[in-house]
Formats: sequence, C-alpha cells, structure tokens
Amino acid sequence: MDFVHIAISARLAHGDLVAADAALETDPSDDGVRLILVKQLLVSCANVTDLELICRALYKDHPAISEIITPHRRNFEFAKYIRNIAVGHVNPALSQKTLEWRPELNVVLTQPGAPAEAFLGYAVLESAINTFVDGERHRIFESDTDLAYPPDLTRFLNFLGSTVHVGIAYCAAVAAAALEHTNLPNFNEHWLELSAKAGATDFAFITRKG
Repeated sequence: MDFVHIAISARLAHGDLVAADAALETDPSDDGVRLILVKQLLVSCANVTDLELICRALYKDHPAISEIITPHRRNFEFAKYIRNIAVGHVNPALSQKTLEWRPELNVVLTQPGAPAEAFLGYAVLESAINTFVDGERHRIFESDTDLAYPPDLTRFLNFLGSTVHVGIAYCAAVAAAALEHTNLPNFNEHWLELSAKAGATDFAFITRKG
C-alpha cells in the first residue's frame, strides 16, 4: 500500500468534510450557496468510499477503523451514486427523469437568473435521490424526497449530517493509522536536501491511472 497517498487522501477528505459541514451549519441564506455546500459534502462522502477501497488492508492491524464505517457503508454508496450521476456530471437519463418529476422546469429552464438555477439544481438533486432504488423500494428512505417539503428536507439533511460526521471520524482514523506506516523524512533536519530536490522537480502530465 502507498501509505503516503492514503494519508494525503484521508487528510484532504477530512478537511473538506469539516470545512463544508461547518459552512452549512451557519445556515447560509442563499439557496445556491447551500446547494454548493450540499454537493461538496456529497462529493467528499463519495471520496470516503473511494478511500476505503485503497486502505482496507489497514483494518488487519486497526480493526476499530472498519467498525467506524461498516454500519454506514450504504450511506456512503448513496453519496457516491449521487456524485456520479448528478454532481460530477449530470447523467442524460437523470435530466429526462428530472423534467418528468418537476414539470415546472418547462418554464424554469427558460428563465434566466440565480433563483431559476437554484430551483433546477435542487430538482436534479431530488431526482438523483429518488432514483437510488432497488425495484420499487428506496434503498435509504421510506418515501420519495421533495426538498421543498420541510420534513423531507430535514430527513435528507439529517442523513447527510450523520454520514458526514462518520466520514470525519473515519478519515481521521485512517490518516493516523497510515502515518504510522510512513517513513517521512525529518524536514527540519533534511530541509536543504529536500529543498534542492523540490527545485529540480520536473512536472509531467498525469494520466487518470496515475
């Protein structure tokens, strides 16, 4: 395992989760800003799912790490599903389903401005949430989600908040465990050598596979 990569990935996800969660807790009044923060939290939770795929070997020596995430794994899979079809990019089938679910979009799509775009954003998010089904049954919630309906919005935000807090704890534990296995040089003792190496860095295009 690349323990340095695992530590970096865990620290990045941890930082994103903490910052976006704190910002959302301030209850920003702008609907567009709230939506951006929700999307960022979904992306960061999805990144936790990706992180787990590369660090499970740590569980052998640190079984408590597995215990943090295992009961909540489906929640993180849900976040990754939404990221993949509605946040990272919008799936064409989701666009069609959103127009069916929210016929108001036939008008809203023709209207310029932030309010219309916020409505569109929440409509796409709703549709993504509602398509996480196994046959006729939603895999997380007991009914369809309408984010304009306060109880549904609260239900979704509670789900997101609890998942985020699990992710924060998980990333902190993974980072700490990974750092135990790294052999990072002492920067204060080797700063001159490290600085010389940094100055000779040759950047090249990195492919998706690394």
